Amino acid sequence: MNGTFSSRLGPLRGKRIVLIWAVLGVIGALTATGLLVTGRSTDAGEMHAARTISDSTTPGFAGALPDSANPIGDAAPPVAFAPLAGLSPAGMPVASSRAVQALADHPLFAQHVGLGRVDCKLPAWHDDPETARAFYRSAIACLDASWEPTLRGAGLPFHPPRLLAPTESRDVASQCVQRLRNGPTTFYCALDETLVLPYDAMRPLSSGSRRGAQLAVLSTEYGHHVQNLIGVMQAYNEKRATVGKETIAGREQSRRMELQARCFSGMFLGTNFGRADIDEQTWTEASHTVQSGHVTRDPRMQGTEENVWGWWKWGSDKGDTWECNTWYSSPAHVE
Repeated sequence: MNGTFSSRLGPLRGKRIVLIWAVLGVIGALTATGLLVTGRSTDAGEMHAARTISDSTTPGFAGALPDSANPIGDAAPPVAFAPLAGLSPAGMPVASSRAVQALADHPLFAQHVGLGRVDCKLPAWHDDPETARAFYRSAIACLDASWEPTLRGAGLPFHPPRLLAPTESRDVASQCVQRLRNGPTTFYCALDETLVLPYDAMRPLSSGSRRGAQLAVLSTEYGHHVQNLIGVMQAYNEKRATVGKETIAGREQSRRMELQARCFSGMFLGTNFGRADIDEQTWTEASHTVQSGHVTRDPRMQGTEENVWGWWKWGSDKGDTWECNTWYSSPAHVE
């Protein structure tokens, strides 16, 4: 009888064990579901927080700025510590640097890279064309000294721009002379790598400024020279031609180009704030010139006054090429 009982109990015991495990499995599943349900808001919160952190660490001006002056000065990132471009397939530096035709993914914008610090000594600005030319030459030398170690350190090419600063715009002899068809203006000509700064165009912008307004304008045109040297301008021209130069998309590309040059200008003045002649008054004059909208000629092509000011001050506050990546920004921030 005991043997019979044992033989019957064995299968029953096995079934009970299976049943117990099944029940435990259901309870576990329900518990897990409950935990997932009760934890859903927490997970969503964590995901939202992660997105917020990610969004806050994306590069570029995002439509909000502190009102106070906050130039970065010596807290700006250092120049590139290793070549970002100009590498052989094996990763070894090549003998000569090379431009990289890219926009949002350009290697200069892939890391936090700052400008060289310079003690910029500038001659006094006087209301005449000859002293203006002397001022430009000294300012360009300061910009060269600040940008050269950044570009060479990143394995990118560098050479100074040419300067053309006639008294009258009608005397401009440039391959880009058509830029003057709507009247006197300052511009950069990529075809002959020249900063064109006619005195009759600069004089109204510099009224009442000791040197800051002049530097704001000149360093913006110099920013276009940087874009040309590193390959951004070539990539921009190709993309704008692809989408249609005068289309809505083409004009957006133009604004991205212009606003990046503003950011580069702000980088130079912000990084070198407090050094030699780039003092508080100079920075304030420059910021007032940009913020006032005097440098914005065509918002459709250059950006709204708010975004021109925003990108310039962002560059001054951050001093970082990564932060000047207008090509990465949403369309709302490059309007």
